[in-house]
Amino acid sequence: MATPNESRNAFEEVVPPSASASSSNPAKKGKRVPFDVFINHRGPDTKHTLAASIYDTLKSMGLEVFLDEPELELGDFIPFEIQEAMTTSFLHIAILSPKYAESPWCLAELSFMLKTGRPVIPVFYKVDPGDIRWTAKGKGVYTQAFSKHKENGRYSLEKLEDWKVALQNVTFLTGHIVKENE
Repeated sequence: MATPNESRNAFEEVVPPSASASSSNPAKKGKRVPFDVFINHRGPDTKHTLAASIYDTLKSMGLEVFLDEPELELGDFIPFEIQEAMTTSFLHIAILSPKYAESPWCLAELSFMLKTGRPVIPVFYKVDPGDIRWTAKGKGVYTQAFSKHKENGRYSLEKLEDWKVALQNVTFLTGHIVKENE
């Protein structure tokens, strides 16, 4: 389970320190219903295809599903809303795509989801779990993305290692593999 400190800091190195939750809509705080499912994805890769399809299917079954674009409203403080959705969700779905690791948000979400102790179902979209597993060793499909994260110096080596471990750990969970032609 995530400790209160881990919960409070899920996006600490992704969101600039100058950003503040005070910009969220206080009238809405505490009014959201808990979500059944949280969908973690890299928008440009899957938002309007696979993630949208999973969202629509689960919603049609009567589930409360969090996918950022349809659920976030104008004026929402994004880190707060996403973290709240992950915290209240019973189940997490992580869609790992070829450019997934380029997104610090995706990596921060994945790390947090795994720390909650709630079920995580990985969907390996056009990537092989065995190849992702090598990320922790500095090899594999996400090597270039991590090199760029390291080069830009914005994220601590500890944070980068945490994200690599999260990627490695998610590959040991049973999930779905979606190949090119599916």
